Amino acid sequence: MTIENSLGRSLSTVAWSKVGLIAYAPKPILDDPARAAHVYTSYIHCADGEHWDIAKPQLLEDVSRIHGNAEITHLSWSLFGVELACVDARGKVSIFLHNGLLNHLSCVYQSPAPLDGFASGIVGFKWLNMNKPILLHNPATRQGDKQFHYGIHKVNPFGPWHPHPNKQACIGLVRSGKVKFWYQQDVRYHEIVVDLETNLLPEDYYTHASFGSDRDNTLILAVYSATRHTLKLFRISIQWKVPATAGGGNVPQPKPDTEWATMQIKRIYCNELYCPSHVQRELTHLEVVSPTNHPESRLALYVVHSSDTGSTVQKVEVVTLPIMLHSNFHALGLRRNPMPDSPSDIVQFQDYYDLNKHLIGLTSLYADNIICCTYADGSVEMRQRPTFAETLPQFNLQSVHNLYDAGFGFPDAEPALEICISPNMLAFVLLNPTGHLKLYYMKPILKVENNDASAPIAAALALRHTIACYSTMSSDDIILIASVESLSRSSDFQESVLKQSHRAIGFSLDLPKDVQADKFLVLPSLQKLLSLQASLGTVTGWRRNPAGIMAWASINLRLFSFALTFTLKATHQKQPRGGEGEVKGDTIVTFLGLARWCVDFLTYLNKELFELGRNPDKFLKPDALSLPLIMLLGAVPRLLIRYTLRGLRGLEQLVARNNNKADSDPSTRLAYRQLDEILKSGPVQIGTFEKLVNDVDNIMRTDFQDPAERLIMEQSLFFNARIPVELHSVVHRIRAVFLQRIRPDINIPALYFYPTKWLGLTERYYVEEADVEIDGLRKQIMKLDGKPAWRRCVRCGSIAAIEDLSKNYDKFPSMWTVAFQRNCICGSSWVRCSDRSLLK
Repeated sequence: MTIENSLGRSLSTVAWSKVGLIAYAPKPILDDPARAAHVYTSYIHCADGEHWDIAKPQLLEDVSRIHGNAEITHLSWSLFGVELACVDARGKVSIFLHNGLLNHLSCVYQSPAPLDGFASGIVGFKWLNMNKPILLHNPATRQGDKQFHYGIHKVNPFGPWHPHPNKQACIGLVRSGKVKFWYQQDVRYHEIVVDLETNLLPEDYYTHASFGSDRDNTLILAVYSATRHTLKLFRISIQWKVPATAGGGNVPQPKPDTEWATMQIKRIYCNELYCPSHVQRELTHLEVVSPTNHPESRLALYVVHSSDTGSTVQKVEVVTLPIMLHSNFHALGLRRNPMPDSPSDIVQFQDYYDLNKHLIGLTSLYADNIICCTYADGSVEMRQRPTFAETLPQFNLQSVHNLYDAGFGFPDAEPALEICISPNMLAFVLLNPTGHLKLYYMKPILKVENNDASAPIAAALALRHTIACYSTMSSDDIILIASVESLSRSSDFQESVLKQSHRAIGFSLDLPKDVQADKFLVLPSLQKLLSLQASLGTVTGWRRNPAGIMAWASINLRLFSFALTFTLKATHQKQPRGGEGEVKGDTIVTFLGLARWCVDFLTYLNKELFELGRNPDKFLKPDALSLPLIMLLGAVPRLLIRYTLRGLRGLEQLVARNNNKADSDPSTRLAYRQLDEILKSGPVQIGTFEKLVNDVDNIMRTDFQDPAERLIMEQSLFFNARIPVELHSVVHRIRAVFLQRIRPDINIPALYFYPTKWLGLTERYYVEEADVEIDGLRKQIMKLDGKPAWRRCVRCGSIAAIEDLSKNYDKFPSMWTVAFQRNCICGSSWVRCSDRSLLK
């Protein structure tokens, strides 16, 4: 394999966003050189409810046009994960934004076409950190109670940052020695250019560059010139002329045409650099790694020299010392740094490591002591930053930091041009020599025969899932591994993963007595845990096991409560432009499908209660399964059901008030009539059933006082869908109340024949003969004809219509569906779907 110095191998043409989107640019080949100007996107998705894989790549069509068919040499996602920077061989930069659909990006910036040809090429690029805390985790450790205990802490990233927390900035080095800085001002991006050095000769162009943040919130820039074999280090300070804000508030701003930022650059090192162990190896990579928040951690530069036989990695540290030290102290560093421009910076060359494989990538996640090394043979290694020792699979029953401690490792792959690790560091994509992208993920390497073998695996998955949830990262690669392991392990593995995930994220199914329903419903952790359980409980054909049904029903009940809050608010708002009746009518219409779903869900619950009244012993056997009963007994679903019933009763009152308004708009009157028909269509009265649920709630709160006992029962109900013996008396109480209060008023034939399959609890509902699908968001019929305007969730497979709310947002600012433009109800991402076969 030849070594390519000309393009700067520290650049990458494969990038993985924290929201789950993967972008890549294929390498040129002899029979298709134009493909190097293309950028494709892909993502991990669940294809049929059970099998996960990487989606078919989709061409990002605007890239080749914007870049004039020039070869794309670098792709990079911002730390927020929705901005993609594309850099071509001539140095032109474009920025694309993902805002809604995962596979739909639009260009928001493109730099002018450079005129200097080869000299304008960019050899180093970096997005600035965001001034928001980063979450790190301690190992999950077992203590005296034999339970895993989890610890998560926040650290502040090192700057520089954009002064506005929701805006972005990035920086790059041009081959000719110019530093370009792009920053977002309002919506637009602006560019400023500063010379790195004023005395650089034309033939002394740079071939490699890397940026990293230091403790003093400056950037360290490492550059290398292959023509001079010279390594230089610079410290870059960015000063902003606009005040920092916590949330983009109203503060005095510079005039629109003025520059917001200036840069100061200071050289701290310059010397020739060669491979310390193999003279035939040439420099291929520079990687500046920021220090961690540990007080003794230092900024490090990893220098990689490679040949066909292997690579040599040398670590270089930048030590910043107080200027007040005696000048004789700085003489210690002059032996390796003959041209110091700053007496406070000392560059120290550390050990080097010879590898017998060709290294093609070296990266590190921020504030982590793990260095990820990728190789041309397709292998991936995780190495410890302090010692560069490889992390090997082991089986640790007492302390788990990652899946390596649970016996996992990355599988052998195939020869690669580039490899990109996932943000969760559990999977990677590989770009092979034919230009195809392939997905690999961690698998068990060590086979351990132990009764407790699943516990470390569950703890490691729970730890990574919690960090992903709190860091707003996609957890699809985590769920992929958990799903695969659930299929190959004993039945209690899924329960173990769910238990540990609840412990790690700090959520207990044993809800406190004073829990406030409105605050409980908006807990992000609740949605994340329900989504995990629903995914693990789904198999081929989108069929769900009992635990999956419990979670999926809870997700939809939570959706109803959220949508109801927004709908009621919208019906009472005064619109600044008039048209109040139209607003009320439209907001009610968008809510009709959810109201129908909830009314029919209550029928689904009462069907089982009717059977309980006929044959109580059937539901109390050890292998009995009654999901409606379990949902009434479980604290979380019961709270959601109670909130739903209260909401339906509130809708009944709302309808009664509006039916008496003769002066209301016709569209509003029609919408309320439709809602009234839905609320009255169920065979069970809402108010009567609500009394039964409240009665069960009182029994569960008063009869079971021991917290440990309650938690065990709640986990048995929600994770196993089994009724403990301790609750048989409550079941008899439910039967008695049902027979006394509800059964006399039920239309038995209507209840028996009432259709509930469309609820989508046991499987996704699709009417092939009618070519219609149930919109997973609005719960309304969606015809699959005409121009494709569908979106599909990459995790739960839900289908929903695409809508452009931007056209009507001024008229309907409180439309509840706005909250689900970017994410599905399960919390995962939408993708535009034009292939009808993928909807089934």
